[in-house]
Amino acid sequence: MHVPIAPHGEVAGSAVGGPSTTATTAAAGSAGIDFDRIRATLMVLGIALHAADVFVSAGDWLVADTHRGVAFDALVALIHSFRVPGFFLLSGLLFAGSLTRHAAPDLVLRQMVRLGVPLLTCWALLNAAQTALLAWYRGGDPWAALASLSTPMSHLWFIRDLLVMNLLVLGCVAIRGAMPTPAAQPAARGIAPRWMTRITRKPAQRLAGFSGGAATPIHWLTVALAGALLSHALLVLVRLSGLAYAPGPGGLTLFNLAFHAPMFLAGLAMRQHPTWLDGWLRTPWWLLPVAAFAANWGDAASGTLPHALARELALAVELLGIWLATGAAIGLLARWRGRPHGGVGERLSSALADASYTIFLVHHLMVVALALLLLPLDWPAALKFALIACGTLALSLAFHRWVVRPFAVTRLLFNGRLPATAQAQPVTPTPGRA
Repeated sequence: MHVPIAPHGEVAGSAVGGPSTTATTAAAGSAGIDFDRIRATLMVLGIALHAADVFVSAGDWLVADTHRGVAFDALVALIHSFRVPGFFLLSGLLFAGSLTRHAAPDLVLRQMVRLGVPLLTCWALLNAAQTALLAWYRGGDPWAALASLSTPMSHLWFIRDLLVMNLLVLGCVAIRGAMPTPAAQPAARGIAPRWMTRITRKPAQRLAGFSGGAATPIHWLTVALAGALLSHALLVLVRLSGLAYAPGPGGLTLFNLAFHAPMFLAGLAMRQHPTWLDGWLRTPWWLLPVAAFAANWGDAASGTLPHALARELALAVELLGIWLATGAAIGLLARWRGRPHGGVGERLSSALADASYTIFLVHHLMVVALALLLLPLDWPAALKFALIACGTLALSLAFHRWVVRPFAVTRLLFNGRLPATAQAQPVTPTPGRA
């Protein structure tokens, strides 16, 4: 039994929130890795991914149009190979920063609100609406579908897994006594201990290798091979436990958690060892399609090959493909520079960064609704795809602008944001500021 790269889903929380109140955009100092821009780009790619799912040749998504094409299969395979792993990587990088700024009890509460509240809200509202809509389309009773309590997690599985990973890391940190508590060090509230302080010391110098500085990064292939090997070892241990596929809350399984956890843990580790991140993000961009093919072939073969050893080798190929594809794609986005000031592109980028969490939460329902609306029309697949993708992006931005952003209650329900206090006003990131 095998779980695919990811159930065609995405991310939230640390990796999908709006522009950070700390210097996430400039977290790399002079290296200039713009996490907000990367996050916004991955969000737009998520809309493209799910819009393309409607037209894949297998016709096995929630909505299947009669007009299909292998080009959409290729697009889905490409985006699918790096997007969710990239979100887990960003989540680990940003969560490592949170560990340096917040005491453990505060961070537990913060993550429960930041991730748990939108998870419950959108599971009860948006995913329920999607379930009712699909039941109506298929000729069933929408109310009976809701009453069955079978509302799926759908794309919200990422928030569920990320919340579990956050809490597990915080539990390990608390057990080891690695974080100061308000009772023990009231003057050091939110300040990390020595081992975590080293993570963020002079980030510009520590990440200088990315911009051609003195630091020497590890070779990208070394990082990818090590990541794939450790990921495979963890999956073997989990399966040997006999608990790998035991169902947990919301469909959570230990195998699925172990499949994605290494990328999150890599983000945590690479915040402390930035030369690893530097080297990994130097993966040649032209390897992306090759790695994506390997990841998707391995995903299919690891569940269908007749011999156990062949399936394990296919799983290893899948994992290596994921690590290479993620390094190539995120590295390409990290090297991408937009216009530094003004312009329509810059304003759109800022709007996408601000609305990224909302886009993640609402776009799935909108893709399904627009796909069903266009289903009876005998139009080319490319035209329908463009209308669904553009319409979903526009509606998601409008929902954030006029429903979520203006009101404290909707900011809490859909973005997990509590009202800012006078002592905790947002800080606007500036280039080179950390």
